[in-house]
Amino acid sequence: MSDIMKPMPFEQIIRRMLQEYAMHGSIFNVGKIQKVQKSDANEIFGETLELPVGIAAGPHTQLAHNIVADYAAGARFLELKTVQIMYGEELGIPKPCIRADDECYNTEWSSEFRADRARDEYIKAWFACKVLAKELELGDPDGFIFNMSVGYNLEGIQTELVNSFIDGLMNAEDLAMFQHCKSVLLSMLPDFNHVDEAFIEGISPKICRSMTLSTMHGCPPEEIEAIATYLLKEKHIHTYIKCNPTLLGYEMVRDILDQMGFDYITFGREQFIHDLQIEQALPMIRRLMELAEREGLTFGVKLTNTFQVEIHNQELPGDAMYMSGKALYPLSIHVAKVLSAAFAGKLPMSFSGGADKNNIQDLYAAGIWPITVCTVLLRPAGLENMFQLSKLLMDAEKKEDLFTDMEAIGELADGVLGNKRFIKSDKAREKYDKHESYHGVHSPSYRCRVLCKNCVRVCPNRTNEILSLPDGDIILHIDGLCNECGNCQYFCVEPCIPYQDRITLFPSVDLLIDSKNRGFVLEGTDFTYRWEDTVATGGYEDLPAPLKEVYDAIKVQHPYLL
Repeated sequence: MSDIMKPMPFEQIIRRMLQEYAMHGSIFNVGKIQKVQKSDANEIFGETLELPVGIAAGPHTQLAHNIVADYAAGARFLELKTVQIMYGEELGIPKPCIRADDECYNTEWSSEFRADRARDEYIKAWFACKVLAKELELGDPDGFIFNMSVGYNLEGIQTELVNSFIDGLMNAEDLAMFQHCKSVLLSMLPDFNHVDEAFIEGISPKICRSMTLSTMHGCPPEEIEAIATYLLKEKHIHTYIKCNPTLLGYEMVRDILDQMGFDYITFGREQFIHDLQIEQALPMIRRLMELAEREGLTFGVKLTNTFQVEIHNQELPGDAMYMSGKALYPLSIHVAKVLSAAFAGKLPMSFSGGADKNNIQDLYAAGIWPITVCTVLLRPAGLENMFQLSKLLMDAEKKEDLFTDMEAIGELADGVLGNKRFIKSDKAREKYDKHESYHGVHSPSYRCRVLCKNCVRVCPNRTNEILSLPDGDIILHIDGLCNECGNCQYFCVEPCIPYQDRITLFPSVDLLIDSKNRGFVLEGTDFTYRWEDTVATGGYEDLPAPLKEVYDAIKVQHPYLL
């Protein structure tokens, strides 16, 4: 199989979300769909934000249909996957690349698509979310925000590829994909109950008015300032820069992690020397705040980037990995404490460093917003966690400004140390000490011994589906949407590797031939299939009995997959 994703065509996205909702009450396997009715929504970047919560740039915001699933679950601030001049195989991402079975580690850090292809995915998602909001009355179609993210140096950002990506999302009106999506929706008007021609024609081409700047670990301060200055002055876009936990210094980071039970996480001093220093960051931020004010824009910081740590127990393949989730929260909230105090609460802050159900209300109450998450969505409840988080902020009062509460943030930072809700529990530590690294163990059967369904929920790409067969349920893997991030295998109770061991629906014959998975592809009336070690082509009557059962079940239960 291939680890290169095949984006879903726009019309298929729309038809699937409508048909799946009509048949199952779900949207891309999101069963808990959030409906928002707020008269006092927040305002930021000149846009309306129904709920101050959403998705951080990462695996959930790379494909259009993933973003639709995020929105359906309750995300209203959608930070799109970071793009740069490198993409695809150039990134050299070892697979598997994500592991979120407690704190989260990853080795993926940028969009796997070229910037123009990534832009097309975001345009498709923009239209789909607008239509979804209107058709199913999930909230104000103008109540969510797309926030673009670029990196990692000024030279790369100024290239034609990345520069046109930025311009295209600031105004997509003349882009072929924008016109294509509009044309598709107009042709589908009979399929809608609440979407009409006027609504479609009125969808704004101004997809992004704000930017989160992601910079490499070790990026020089003058480079960070030059990029932010370029974005504010030349692109005239609201800009936040993502800060690193290394602002705290080696000793403080080591001490905090030790106090929280993460003493086994190892890292060197070198990154603290090369990363932005706090004495460099403060005057730089002040200058950028003043520049943004002169330009009539908003400048702020996002807290925080992931934290580079050492691979010492084969948690993932590669040379280094990046930590996020619960272990990152105590570091991020301490960075917030330092910066809020330094700017007397006047520095706008968004948050992504380990937000969850235990802290999201307190973070928002302290004036830190929007709040975005990733790790909690990679855990067994999947996007149901987004539904829960959005529900927690449903009744939160509207913020009239972007000021932060220094005292409240200080209390959060001081209170996290030793807090049982955030420490590495003894049980979790015992499990970690005994844990096996990437197991690489295959299941000989395509049937699950225990159908836990974890692989369905934890997949950011929505690549696994449940099928009911006459003698029990199975998992169907959808190859074209999978990039082999590997998160599913760490939650499998078999153990197995779901994206390799389950019957697979392929998008093309080439991908089936390149794979070792059992499964099939349907082209017209011809099936090309693999069963055991045999690859063959024929009609329905030629399929092995198990594949016939699978095909029959797909036609009835999930026809939109074919």
